[in-house]
Amino acid sequence: MNTLDRYLSKEVGSYVLGALAVVVLALLGGALYEVLAPLLARGADPWVVSQYLAFRVPEALVRGMPLAFLFALLLVLSRMGEESELKAMLAGGVSKLRVLFPLLLLGSFLFVVCLVAADSLVPRSLQQGQNVLRQAVLQKPRALLQPGTRLVDAYGRIVYVGEVSESGIGQVRVITAEEILLAEKGRFEQGALVLSEGLRVTYGGARPRTVARFERATVPLVELSLEPPGGLFSLTVAELRQRITQYKAQGLPYHAELTALHRKWAEPAAVYSFAIFAVGLAFFLLGGSRSLGMLGVVVLTFIYYATWSVGRIMGEQGVLHPILAAWGPNLLYALAGLALLRLGKR
Repeated sequence: MNTLDRYLSKEVGSYVLGALAVVVLALLGGALYEVLAPLLARGADPWVVSQYLAFRVPEALVRGMPLAFLFALLLVLSRMGEESELKAMLAGGVSKLRVLFPLLLLGSFLFVVCLVAADSLVPRSLQQGQNVLRQAVLQKPRALLQPGTRLVDAYGRIVYVGEVSESGIGQVRVITAEEILLAEKGRFEQGALVLSEGLRVTYGGARPRTVARFERATVPLVELSLEPPGGLFSLTVAELRQRITQYKAQGLPYHAELTALHRKWAEPAAVYSFAIFAVGLAFFLLGGSRSLGMLGVVVLTFIYYATWSVGRIMGEQGVLHPILAAWGPNLLYALAGLALLRLGKR
C-alpha cells in the first residue's frame, strides 16, 4: 500500500468506527422500543431484558457495519471534495479508479469479517438470547408472552398462544404437518406446558383423519425457544439450506428462508456497491463545485436502509423474488455509482 492507500483507509476507517457506534445504538434502540419496552411495562425482569439486549449486539454490529461504511465514505469523500483534495488528486494524475481501489480493499476486509460473523458469532449470540427469554417465559409467562406469540417446543412443533392471563395461557395450538392439538387452557409446570380440555386432530393429506378429545396433555419445553422478530437471522447458512430443502419436499412456502439465505451474502457485499457509489458521487459533485453536506449523507444512508427493509419484507412475503429482494438495493447503488463515475469530472 502506498501513501494514498494508507491515507484513504485511515480516514474512512476512523469514521467507520464512529458511525458504527451510532448505527448500533440506533438499531438497539429500535429493538428496545419495539420489543423490550413492552416487556418491561408488563413486569419483565430488567436484568433478563438487559441480557437479551446484550446478545443482540453482535447482530447489530454485523448489520450496522455496511451502513456505517456508507456513512463514512460519503462523509470523508464529501469533505475531501470541499477541501479540493480530490481536485488535487486529479491534477496530479490520480484517476478515479485509483481512488476507488483502496476503498474496495477496505470494503473486502469488512465483507469477510461480517460474512464470517453472520454465520458463526451472530447465530450463537441470538440463540443464547432466545435461551434467556425461554427461561424467563417459564418463570413469568405473562410478562414475555402476548396473544399471537409463536413458540417452538422440544420436538420442533410450533406452539401458538392465543390468550395470556395471570393464571396461564389459553387458546393454544400445537401444530405439525400431521396433527394439531387444540386446547382451551394451558399452564407451565416444571419445564413443561400442560394443556387441558382439548382436541387432537390428525390429518391424511388435506382432510382430517381422526378427532379425539383429551383432558390433559404435556408438551415438553426442554428445548423451547422463543422466536423474536428477525428470528431467521439466528440460523446459519447450512441450517437455512436444510430448512429450504425440507420445506420444498413438504410443498411449503420458503420465501422467507430463501430471502434470509441470500441476505447472508448480500448485506456484507453491500460495501462494494457503497464504495462505487460514494466515489462516483464525490467526483460527480466535484464537477459542479457542489457539496453533499451532513444532511445529504444521512438521507442517502437512510434511503438504503429503507429500500433494504422494503425488499426484505416483500421477499419474505413472496411479492419479490428472494434474489431481487436481497440483492436489489446493492444493485441499485452499484448502477447509480457506475453512472456517476462515467458522468463525473475526469
